[in-house]
Amino acid sequence: MARQPDCDCCAGVDADTPRRIANPPGLPVIDYRIGRHADFLDSLRARLSSAEYPALAALTSRESSDFTLALGDALACSLDVLGFYTERYAQEHYLRTATEQFSVRQMARLIGYRPAPGVAASTHLAFTLQSAPGLPVEPIVIPVGTKVQSVPGQGEQAQTFETVAAAPARAEWNAMPALASRAWRPRKGDTELWLDGLATQLQPGDAILIVGAEREQDPGSERWDVRVLARVEPDNDNGRTRLSWNHPLGSGFPAMNPSGAGAKVFALRQRTALFGHNAPDPNLLGEDNIQIGHQIDKGTATDWRWKNFVISPTAIDLDTDNAKIVAGSWFALVSNDPAYGSADLPGYVELFRAMRVIHRSRSAFALSGKVTRLTPDTDENLSASLFPLRQTLVLAQSEALTTRATPLFHPVYGDLLDLDLRVDGLQPGQPLALSGRRQRITLQASGLALQLDEGGSLALEHGDQLFMLAPAERLFGSTPVALGAEEFAGLLGNASVTLRLYLLDRDGRSGLLQAKGNQLRLAPGQKNDPLVRQIAFIADGEDALSHDRDHTSLKLGAALEHVYERATLRINGNVAPASHGETVEAILGDGNAALANQRFQLNQAPLTYTSASKPSGRVSSLELRVNDVLWSELPTLYGAPANARSYETSQDEAGLASLQFGDGREGARLPSGHSNLRARYRKGLGGAGNLAAGKLTTLLSRPLGVGEVLNPVPATGGEDAESLEQARGNAPLTVLTLDRAVSITDYANFARAFAGIDKAHALWIPSGPARGVFLTLAGVAGAPVNQGEATHAALLGALLAYGDPLMPLRLLSYVDARFRCRLAVKVLAEYDAEVVLQQVEAGLREHFGFARRDFGQTVSVDELAAVAHRIAGVQAVQITRLYRQGQPPGLVPRLYAALPVASPSGLPQPAELLTLAAAPVELEVLP
Repeated sequence: MARQPDCDCCAGVDADTPRRIANPPGLPVIDYRIGRHADFLDSLRARLSSAEYPALAALTSRESSDFTLALGDALACSLDVLGFYTERYAQEHYLRTATEQFSVRQMARLIGYRPAPGVAASTHLAFTLQSAPGLPVEPIVIPVGTKVQSVPGQGEQAQTFETVAAAPARAEWNAMPALASRAWRPRKGDTELWLDGLATQLQPGDAILIVGAEREQDPGSERWDVRVLARVEPDNDNGRTRLSWNHPLGSGFPAMNPSGAGAKVFALRQRTALFGHNAPDPNLLGEDNIQIGHQIDKGTATDWRWKNFVISPTAIDLDTDNAKIVAGSWFALVSNDPAYGSADLPGYVELFRAMRVIHRSRSAFALSGKVTRLTPDTDENLSASLFPLRQTLVLAQSEALTTRATPLFHPVYGDLLDLDLRVDGLQPGQPLALSGRRQRITLQASGLALQLDEGGSLALEHGDQLFMLAPAERLFGSTPVALGAEEFAGLLGNASVTLRLYLLDRDGRSGLLQAKGNQLRLAPGQKNDPLVRQIAFIADGEDALSHDRDHTSLKLGAALEHVYERATLRINGNVAPASHGETVEAILGDGNAALANQRFQLNQAPLTYTSASKPSGRVSSLELRVNDVLWSELPTLYGAPANARSYETSQDEAGLASLQFGDGREGARLPSGHSNLRARYRKGLGGAGNLAAGKLTTLLSRPLGVGEVLNPVPATGGEDAESLEQARGNAPLTVLTLDRAVSITDYANFARAFAGIDKAHALWIPSGPARGVFLTLAGVAGAPVNQGEATHAALLGALLAYGDPLMPLRLLSYVDARFRCRLAVKVLAEYDAEVVLQQVEAGLREHFGFARRDFGQTVSVDELAAVAHRIAGVQAVQITRLYRQGQPPGLVPRLYAALPVASPSGLPQPAELLTLAAAPVELEVLP
């Protein structure tokens, strides 16, 4: 018996449909068609000759004009169309492959998710009040809802913002200056002071005395200083004179502070000697000179001396007749002993007060002349050995000088802010708007180098000026220690200390500079220096504000963002928070208790949502009253009590919001009434509200006394309604976290789904000073998420509320890293090379843009080539450069983006996101 072959060689033509479908996971488009027109037609023809269908055996014609085949062709066309639409229909049933917004919305509803409606941008507004007569003296209140409009640029539309909290305001708060001077008081180490006026008649080399109540009351007190002036510098603009000396006030050995209470400054106008300083040497006289022999103590034959040739402890005769030396004045004796004193006064100095002054003639030591005899208030150290007549210098004729408050030149940074006036009415937690120029630094040496952030170094020369970006540090070995602003200024000029500064050059390049204190000097700003602005908050607590008679001191909630030149800093206390959107009041319609689930639509769109510490990150501005009773919004009416005065909102694809009310079983029905539904809401949100600083300047509503307005910082946090791609990615996040943050992955997912946050990376740090959850954040379209912004504050509050409230949290904005590249492209002959190169650059920008990249994602030569090869007309690609922006150009096979790494020793750096630089891509055509 013959065996049936199993090779299928005698099986005839088989059907091609239905085609077997196999889709691997992760595809952006699935294959769901079981066949196309040709496949279906071939299958029908195969059935005509199949042994399984004997009834069709009589249909032997295979001509296309045959009716049977024509019918089969028509059926194949129909099946092809059905297959196409079935495949399109199938795409819409999967979140990854759906292309219609409606499909994504409906699938998201299955897990209780609704595409986010967007969120409004927010900022702070600084108001300037008028101080004209007749305006109220008491603080006015800038009310909630004060409207301010932007000045649009080319191609932009004006945007309206409104204040969202009432703020007190006063004219004296318009531009409060930082403390410009401090009442003079001598301090140990001082080398300068300021006098009132310009006609001081002082010159370098003159001596001054600084003495106070300690020496006046106790002749034995050593709390006084005599100094010789090194520089006398009049300040004509301010009517004052600066005196400076080389030897600092006070003493190191023995340790002694300068004068304290009631310190005064005197000019010692007279520089003279003691009577007898120029007496002839008695050894030059002969024994037969009997006229003066009685004045000589002959001693030995070779050592004759004048009798009583020593200073008297009760009567000190000066070799001058000076009527300006009066009783009660001060005078100082200076010895010539090199073991004491300084380079300016080489000898021991003792201070005395003249209790009595006599002007008389005296004859002694073979001399005669007018003298001024002073009776000192003490005989302390008045010895012949310490103050010999020939070598003692006398500084006398003290004249009181009027001191001026010491001007402050050191920059302003840190968390303490001293005002140059007393200001009443400020409150803890109140926002302040600060503006000023960055502090300039002048280099006093050549050979220094700025270590640039972008890599490499920048050689600097003597006289170069740079801007301070951060507080100064002092290096002890390799360990940096933060310096206060005044401490930093005091170290300038000191060659024994090493300072480290974070600086900005005039071309916008930043980096670290390490230099000795004498290689740096503070420099005044220039008129064309740009102003930098920020919003700061007075700290909470009663001790955040302190006052004296003339000044107010503030403690801030956080350190200042900038380093300000003191003279240019101005603080505005008339600040109110504001957000994008304009208030609308409308009657929605009539309630009818006979109807279940009544629906009403808001006439104006988009409904404003603002940042809030909720899992969604947003809260609606809608306020609905029915018969003047406030009703509340619920995420869904499902499960709501039958008597709950609530409603549910939804938005269509056009952004129009609709309100749905209950049916009496789940949520209350609306009570009947005519025009009894009144809505108050705001319209406006999205990225259009992300305005630059200084754009909001037009007052649409003007409270009494308000003259001007400005947004000192950019408006940030505005986000458009969720797009298809965003909804596709965010919908699953809600079921991953269920509005809770427990695991480290939950923290990342919670943040990623939060309004205003586009990307997030979470790191758990188990120990060390940074223990806790470390979150790196990126805002919408790559915007930074800085501390103090509404989005940052809302997310932090939400994580504390819906996560572990005791968990330490650190939220930092990401590091925006950029790379550059150069490609040589060979274009097919039939394509326009210029068009192809434009498409290559567009493809690179899309693939390596913010939306397509993630934290820590690398960039390689292979990936660049693959993206370029996707463009039609590209025959070959050669990558000739790939490097980080700021680094020397070169070809690096793979660029790495850093991710934060837990360390027990300190806080890690935020994650990097590596994207293509904004500069044009270098493209050339290969021959």
